[in-house]
Amino acid sequence: MLLKRPTPVQRYAVAVVAVAVAFGLRYGIYGTLDHRIPFGFFTTATLIAAWYGGLGPGLLAALTGLLIGDYFFLPPHQSDSGTLGEVERTAIGSYAMTNALIVVLFWRLHSRLREVEDQLQKLQGGASQSK
Repeated sequence: MLLKRPTPVQRYAVAVVAVAVAFGLRYGIYGTLDHRIPFGFFTTATLIAAWYGGLGPGLLAALTGLLIGDYFFLPPHQSDSGTLGEVERTAIGSYAMTNALIVVLFWRLHSRLREVEDQLQKLQGGASQSK
């Protein structure tokens, strides 16, 4: 017996809820952390979304977390040059690399699981026909 796959609505809903919870938690402790660790909770949201939903929901969570983290939890961009400082660039780069790796690895895992499920269905179909 194979497990029922979640629908696209369920997969994307988990991504949205995970990001919303991550934002709520991070915003709730803003006074304690200020501008430090702007993306920490969003990495966990990406992990959950990619594990449950695969590539699309994982990318949605990663990109949404990046935008929300930048807007709410990074210090304001320097107005005279409009550029980010070294610390901010490092935080964004580290977040992007980590989350890209998370999404790609879970995408590969989901692809492999679908291949194995398809093989099992073929084997079960052949076994039931030979009876």
